[in-house]
Parts: sequence; structure tokens; C-alpha cells
Amino acid sequence: MSNNLPADAAKGFNLGETSINQESPFVESDGLLLYKQKCKTPEFLNSCFYIHLFGERVVVDHYVLLFPDSDTLTDYAKTLIDYDAKITEGPGKWPDDFCPEQNLLPEDASMYFLSALMPSGMILVLLAPNAPDEKIASLFEEKGFNTVHHVAILVDDIYTAAEAWQKKGFIPLSMTPQEDGSLCQWFFRNWAGQIIELICRRHMGRETFSCENIAGLRLSELAA
Repeated sequence: MSNNLPADAAKGFNLGETSINQESPFVESDGLLLYKQKCKTPEFLNSCFYIHLFGERVVVDHYVLLFPDSDTLTDYAKTLIDYDAKITEGPGKWPDDFCPEQNLLPEDASMYFLSALMPSGMILVLLAPNAPDEKIASLFEEKGFNTVHHVAILVDDIYTAAEAWQKKGFIPLSMTPQEDGSLCQWFFRNWAGQIIELICRRHMGRETFSCENIAGLRLSELAA
């Protein structure tokens, strides 16, 4: 997977370009996050990344939207383009179509994947199961179609942020973060099973996600 975007797409967060204190797209319920149905639209998610989450004001690096199948995901992706989004990865089966020479994940952990860079600088990640018995499909069965797989929070110091989130009851799913030299990413899960990702970007650009980092995060999720 490429770790570089075109020059005109690579930009960091600029809170001055986007309204702050926007409505959060989430409802917090017994430790879990659910999307508000009205807030799953491309135009809403393009502008709302400075929100309150579990009692903290945070800057969202990327949202993850789940879809029941690849066709529904692809149809949604087409609407993103209408809002001037740039498709940076996919759509395709991950890891087969992205990292074909690497045996990174068991078959039931694979997924249909697409990421898009929105004009605001935020990334939308779209995921769908590749088969009815895959792990992502089980989320729909257990929690419904508005469930939040995870939301990624942009941080300057991932270890300091990790301490703060552990005090909230979130535990790391791996001993150390996933580090590829550009992105440092770490999954945390609370007692209800909700995953929060902490992500530190070493550069100001909107680098995409490496095969190694995604595989490490996915494996930490499955092992926990």
C-alpha cells in the first residue's frame, strides 16, 4: 500500500478551515459508540472531526464506516467523489489486492476496504466483510449497522495519550504501537468492547496506511 498521496491531496488538519464544536456523529451507550443515522452522510463527516468523545475534546484522524457488502460500500464511495473526496486506496479485498506478496492475515480476518481523503483533510475508511462468516459481519449481527468498529484520534505523543485513555478504562491490545516510520498507531479497547485508535503522524501530510500497520492492528484486535 502506498504511503504517499499526491501533493495536492497531502495536507494536515487545519481547524481554521473547518467549523469546530460540531455535533458528534456518535451516541455513547454503555461504553459503546453508535453512529447517529443522520450523521453518516459524506457532507457531515467531511466537516466534523473536532468533537467530544468519552469526555474528551479530540481531533479525529479518521472515521470508519461499516457496510454489509462490497456493493453497498462502492455505492457510498461514489457519493464521496461528489463531495470532492480523493479515493486513496481501494476498493478491494484487503490484504489480497493491496499486499499480494505478504501472508498477513487469516482468511476470516480479511475485509473489503477503501479509504478516501476528504477536502477537510480527514480520512474516511470504509469496510465491508468479504463473506458472511468473517469477523466484520459478526459486528453487524451483534450490534447493528450503526456500530462503530473504531474511531482514530490524532495525538502528538502516543504514550502520553495512552496513559490518559488507560485511566478511562481502555486497555492496549498490544504491548507496543504499530510503527512504520511515518505512522504510529495503537488500538485500545474498553470493558464494553469499544475500540479507540490513537494515531501519531510523524509528518504533516495525510499518509495512507501501510500493510504492516493495518495487519498489526487487525491481529491485535483478534488476539485480545
